[in-house]
Order: sequence, then C-alpha cells, then structure tokens
Amino acid sequence: MGIIKSIPGRALPLTIALLMCHQAQAADIFGGTISANSLMSDNSTKTAQDPIDERQDVYQLNLTANYDNWLIDLDANYQFYAQKFEKKTQSDDEFVDGSTALVFGKDRDPFGLELQHSSRMLLQTPDAIDLLENMDEREIISAAPIARLRLFDTDTLFVRGDFSQVSFKADDSQDSKRNAASVGWIHPLSVTDVVQLTAQKSEIKFDQQPEADYTLTNAMLSYAVQLRKLNYRIEVGYNKTSPEIGEEQGAPAYKAELGYISGYNNFSLSFSQQITDTSFGDGNAYDPSDIPGGDGLSQDLNLIDRQKADVNWVTGAICDRCSFSIGMGLEDDDYLTSDEDSRNLYARSAFIYSLSKAARVEFSANRSKYDFEGAGIMADYVVNYFSFKYSYRFVSGIDVDVFARREDRDSDAGNSTYDENIYGVGLGYFF
Repeated sequence: MGIIKSIPGRALPLTIALLMCHQAQAADIFGGTISANSLMSDNSTKTAQDPIDERQDVYQLNLTANYDNWLIDLDANYQFYAQKFEKKTQSDDEFVDGSTALVFGKDRDPFGLELQHSSRMLLQTPDAIDLLENMDEREIISAAPIARLRLFDTDTLFVRGDFSQVSFKADDSQDSKRNAASVGWIHPLSVTDVVQLTAQKSEIKFDQQPEADYTLTNAMLSYAVQLRKLNYRIEVGYNKTSPEIGEEQGAPAYKAELGYISGYNNFSLSFSQQITDTSFGDGNAYDPSDIPGGDGLSQDLNLIDRQKADVNWVTGAICDRCSFSIGMGLEDDDYLTSDEDSRNLYARSAFIYSLSKAARVEFSANRSKYDFEGAGIMADYVVNYFSFKYSYRFVSGIDVDVFARREDRDSDAGNSTYDENIYGVGLGYFF
C-alpha cells in the first residue's frame, strides 16, 4: 500500500497533463509498468567489516506519457519506488525519480508557457556511501511564460520569465527559489542553421539561509545546425555572480553539443562550463549512469563553477540481435565560496543481446573515480558497478527478470571500502 499512497501527490503534474489530453486515446499517450523485485545482498550496509546478509524488496511503478497537438507538447516519465528491508538495517522508504515537461504554444505563436516538474535521488555529499539513508530527494517545479514578436519574415524577439522552486525531502536547508527574466533575438541563417543572442538576470534566494542569496547575470551567443544525420550547437558567453555577502565573481560560460546518426551508429558529444549552486546543480538532468551521484550537493550552501564533458557511442553494427553502448566523461566542480574542489571521472558501458523476440540478456559496467582537493573530511575513492539481467516477456504483458550485481568501492578512508554482491528476481506487468 505504501507506493500506492505516494502516487497521487507526486504524480500530480502527470495527472493534470493527462486530463488535458482526455480527447486522445489513452493507448496513444499513456503507458507503464508495475513490478515487484526481491533481492538478496551479502553486505546490506556496505561496510568493510561484519557484513550483514539481508533480503530487500523493491516495488516499482513506471508511468510514461507522450503527446502533442496544435496547442501542447507533453513528455513525462516517472518511476515510483517503495523499498523495504527485512532486517531493518535501514528504514523502509518511498521515493520518486522522473520528470514532466508540458509546453503550451508552438514556436510560431506570440505567447507560450512551459511547465516542468522533476524529482531525483542524490547522495547528500559527494563522498557518501550509496545507501538509501544517505540520499535525499530533490524536487524542482518551474513555470516559464514567454512572449514572442516576429520581425520581418524570419527574425524573432522574445521575453521570457522563469520561476522555480527547489525543495529537498529530508533536509530543507538547501531549499531555494529562482526568479529569472531574459530577452533574446533569434535569426535563422537558412533552413538548417540559426543564430541566437540571449541575456538573462536571475535572483536566487535560499529559504533557510538568506545570507547566501545571490544574483546571476549572463549573456550567451549561440549557433545551431540541424542536418539529416548531423546536428550541433555552440554557445559562448559570460557569467557574473553578485552575492548578498561577498565580492562579485565572473567566469566564461560555454556549451557545445554534437550528435551524429549514421546507419547503426549514434554518436554524441558535449562539453560545457557554467555557474550553478549546490541547491540547483544541473537541474535534475537525466543521468544514464547506474552509479548514484551527488550533483555537487554538500552540507553547506555553495556556488559552483562547473566544467563538464561527456561522450557516448551506441551501435547495432556488431550483430543483428545486439546493441552496444559506451561512454565516458568528466565533471569538475570548483566551489567558489570555499576552498574545495571535486572531480569525477566516469565511464559506462552496456551490451544487450536478444535471444528471441521475448527473451534478452543485458550486461553493464560503470566506474566513477572521485578526487577531492581542499576538503579535509572527504576521501578520494573509486567505485565500480557490474550487472547482469535476463528478461523474458510473455505475450500477456508479464515480464520475468533474473538479475545479479556486484559493487565494489576502494576509498582512502578505510571504513568506506567495501564490496557487495546482489542476486534477485523480479516480476512485472506492462500496460
């Protein structure tokens, strides 16, 4: 009953969006799965000594929606979890991971509105051990109205507001509100490329620590190209922060993204530099890694100058029945209001092989290497995840999984070094 009770409040953005799409067939916009997984861990508390064997049960409900018409665009994906521990080594808990984006109006319309909601589980500090009790759920709700004015036949001027609320389920000390206003100019050079100039000013206020409030001003120039197989976007500009207490600081800002699709191959590359803070982080952006992260979250509020690079390759060229992906990246955080730096070098890979139309096997490997400077209480560490899963889906929509996972961590702090092996089975239903 726990997971069912948690759905109405957390699924409110998705529920509202679905009600607005009531004229469409439910099968066209709505889908999901419900599943129950039982797993056995040989080191449930992830300790270096005296490991505890424990059964854990995870109940999961996935809901997805995708729909568009002349007025709106909807994209939603949520996972609701309820996790229970046999020996009570941790408290039973419920949490949500996912997002909704609901956009009213099209690019050609004079007015529009974008509503977003997202929720993501984060480690409370970058060096925390991956236990449910060491994680917090960050929820972000935002509304962004926009007004557009067409100039001549192609150019567009726009004014946009952005109002956001960031909330943490367990620790509200980093809750924040963000009010931003931006103006911009869009000029298509051709049917395939466009130039955009944007200036924005944001006021960030922290509910529990007003002395940490600050203003962020930035200006960005971007160039984007969209071809049949290739697309890329380049942005360059400058960020300036004006804190309530302290000196102004500035830093260059840039972002580059490239995507290439050809035959069986899909290649993507991105790198960026931006100023953010420990409350907002990357704004609950999707993270494909199986290794939980903290997204810069720490015990104290802080501004972050973040540099990030990521490259990913997905291919089906190895064989007709399989798919292989590999990626790696680097996230470098410079904490501006304290003498701390953190660096995460990560890699991920996955191989999926279809034994038949109903059965398939999956192998994955993930690795993260964290290095900390100036943070005396945080110890460098390396963590590895290896997993295997066999799945069989019946015609009726019932899915059976058998899975195994190994996790090992080597830390400069001896009491944070451990290894854990997990084995389990799962039963699900697709609708």
